[in-house]
Amino acid sequence: MKLVIQLWQTGTHDPQHAATPFMIAASAAAMDVEVSIHALGASVELFQRKNSARDLPVAPLGRPLSAYVDDALRSGARVALCSTAMRDRHLAPSDMIPEATEIIGMVSMLEESLAPDCKVLVY
Repeated sequence: MKLVIQLWQTGTHDPQHAATPFMIAASAAAMDVEVSIHALGASVELFQRKNSARDLPVAPLGRPLSAYVDDALRSGARVALCSTAMRDRHLAPSDMIPEATEIIGMVSMLEESLAPDCKVLVY
């Protein structure tokens, strides 16, 4: 089975809620589920190297938001960044953390999400 986690409303503006999809991704990957994280809109900024908001603490543990992202990536989750969101923010793969440089368009995201063996969670 495959799990696609679409980050739509998730972003660095709300670290308390932004950590949850990454905890889900890490847990699913640990269960041997193939996990893809699709970052749309402002959520691409969660993967931007020089974004100090990635270091904001998440209650109650006070861990930085980036630690939750790293947990998901270390667990094997794949990240795909929306080409439109990247273009609109004038971001290039070199602006992103090394584990998040794959850029795909909406058609590719939809094809992956609509596969018969795929479940989609939207955050």
